[in-house]
Amino acid sequence: MRDQAISNRRKPRRRSVRSGSSLGLRRRRGFSFGWVPRVLPTLVYLSVLILAAWLLYYSIASPYFAVREISVSGNKLLDADRARDAAGSLGQNVLRLRGEEIEQAVARISVVKSARAVLALPGRLDIDVTERTPLVQWQAREGSFLVDREGVVFSRQAPPGHVAVVKEWDGPAMDVGSRIDPHVLAAVETLELTLPEQAGIQPSWFDYSRSSGIAVPAQGGPRIILGDADDLEAKVAALVAIRTHLATSKARAEIIDLRFNGRPVYVLASTTPAKSGQAR
Repeated sequence: MRDQAISNRRKPRRRSVRSGSSLGLRRRRGFSFGWVPRVLPTLVYLSVLILAAWLLYYSIASPYFAVREISVSGNKLLDADRARDAAGSLGQNVLRLRGEEIEQAVARISVVKSARAVLALPGRLDIDVTERTPLVQWQAREGSFLVDREGVVFSRQAPPGHVAVVKEWDGPAMDVGSRIDPHVLAAVETLELTLPEQAGIQPSWFDYSRSSGIAVPAQGGPRIILGDADDLEAKVAALVAIRTHLATSKARAEIIDLRFNGRPVYVLASTTPAKSGQAR
């Protein structure tokens, strides 16, 4: 038994021999499938990139996204076609347009105070304009113009409703884009309200001169010269006092001059010299 155990321990172990074809087959199998998990994210990324590039090119080049309709709202004085021409967007790709640039282009039209542009797919542009509101119709040698509260001369069109009329014949040449002193406009607006209410005078128009300021022309009554826009409340109060005094004395004046604060003057219709406007 002992000799047999020793003999068994001395027997060499058999080593398994693998053929070269078996090793090569396993190696080839590992090379064929092992690279897929590593390369797959790159392939997906490239595919998405190519698809995005194609979609971008299609969106820019396709006529499907061309602007085919431009709507204009909020306009009364402004012709809609003029706004469309100013926008310059018809037929252009809606994805390449910028609303801010369109708004600035439309706002350069004199009658437009501001504009808002909204782009919508597949090819629509909506323009909402806020027009300048005429405060007066200013009549000069060059014609009649609409002027807003800020003093911007913005149109030669007739006003859409009633506005005060100011006639100026000795001023500089005027055209759309010119400017009028806003203080003068504010004075005209105030006088159009206060003269009927406090003095019972409804002026058909106002005269304006660079030298003598604002005046109300005589229409069966005296010509009233108010001057600049300062102290209008005191001037109207003085006018009321003078008219009351003239009515009491049954006199008729040709001119009531209120330009000089605290020193109103009126000229009677006869040859009577000018008198102080203070009623007695």
